[in-house]
Amino acid sequence: MSNLSLNNLDTKHPLYKRIELYGLPHSKTEQYRNFPIKAILAREYTFKKVQFAQMREGKKLLIENGEVVEYPKGVKILLDKTFNADEEHFDVLYFASHMLSKAVIYIEITENLKFEMQHIFNNQETLLSYRIAIRVKKNLKVEVFESFEMHGSENSFFLYGIDAMVEEDSTILWIRYENREDTEAMLVGAHKYSVAKQGALELKTFDYGSASSLHLYKIDLEDYAWLDAAHILLATKEAKRGNVIQANHNKPYAKSVQEARSILKDTATGIFDAKICVAKTAPYSNASQNSKAILLDEHAHMYAKPQLEIYIDELKASHGSTIGTLDEDALFYLSSRGIKQDDARRMLVLAFADNLIHTIKDKTYSKKILEAFEFLL
Repeated sequence: MSNLSLNNLDTKHPLYKRIELYGLPHSKTEQYRNFPIKAILAREYTFKKVQFAQMREGKKLLIENGEVVEYPKGVKILLDKTFNADEEHFDVLYFASHMLSKAVIYIEITENLKFEMQHIFNNQETLLSYRIAIRVKKNLKVEVFESFEMHGSENSFFLYGIDAMVEEDSTILWIRYENREDTEAMLVGAHKYSVAKQGALELKTFDYGSASSLHLYKIDLEDYAWLDAAHILLATKEAKRGNVIQANHNKPYAKSVQEARSILKDTATGIFDAKICVAKTAPYSNASQNSKAILLDEHAHMYAKPQLEIYIDELKASHGSTIGTLDEDALFYLSSRGIKQDDARRMLVLAFADNLIHTIKDKTYSKKILEAFEFLL
C-alpha cells in the first residue's frame, strides 16, 4: 500500500510536467483550503488497476469499480489511450486523474439521447481513478443523469472526472446527483466542459449527505455559448463538500448564469468557489452569479467566494452572496398558525431549495432528488 505522491506518478508521462509545476494540492492550495485534501493524500491505499471487461447492452451506463459493465442503446464506447487532456486546467488533480487512468472511457454521441450514468465503488482502502470523455456532435440534445453508489468503500479515495465536448448548436443537460454517507470514500471530481458556438450546457448538481467530496469544473464558452448552472447542497454531520467552478467566456456574446443554494447542518462545511473570467476576446458577454446559504446549526460553516475577472467593458455582469439563518419572523408567523417549530423549519428550508429542484423536468429524477432532500432535513 502507498499514498498518492509525486514518487508514485510516471515521470515520463506528458502531463507530469504540469503536476511538477503545480505540485500536489495541500491545505493552503486555494481550491482545497476548506477541504481535507492533505489527509486524503497522506493516507495509504491499494491502487486499483482497472481491467476493462466485456460490456453488455443494458438500460444505463454502469461503471463498476472503474470498469464499464453496461451501456445503453445509442451510446458508442471506445477506450482511448491517446486522449488529449486540457493542459490549461487550473486543478492539478485533473492531470493526476488522467495520468492514473489506463485509458479514457470515450463516448461519442451522434443522436438525441437521454441516459443514466451510475458509478459503483465498493472497495475498501483503495484509490480508484478513471476518466470519461463525451463528445456531443452538432445539432443534438443530450440528457445525462449521473449518480453514485459507494457503500463498502470505507477509507478509500475516488478520483475521477468528465471531459465533455459540446459541438455547435447542441445542448447537454447534465444532472449530477450525489447522496452519500461519511463511511464512504472521499471523492474528488475534476471536470472539463467545452461548449462550442451556440451550444449550451445545463449543469444541475445535487450534493447531499455527510460524506466529504469536492467537484472542480473548468468550463469554456465560445461564441453565443450558454451556461446555466444550478447547485443544491445539503451537508450534514462533519461533511466538507461543494463545488469549485471556473467559467471562461472566450468569445463574443457568451452567457453564463450560476445559482447556488446551500443548507448546512451540524458542523458541516459547504463550499461554493466560483469564478467567471471574461476575456478581451469576449465582448458583449452576460454573466451572473448568486450564492445563498442557510446555517441550521451554530457550528455549521459556509465558504462562498463568487468572483468576476473581467478584461473588457462591453458586458453585463453581476454577482452576490448571502449567508444567514432561517428568518425568525417567518418561523414566528408559521408557529402562530399552529405549525410545530420543526415542521416550520422544514417548510422554510424546502421553500429555499424548491425552485432549483423543480428545474428538473423529468418527474422520476425530480421526485428522487426531492425525497432524498426531505429525508435528510
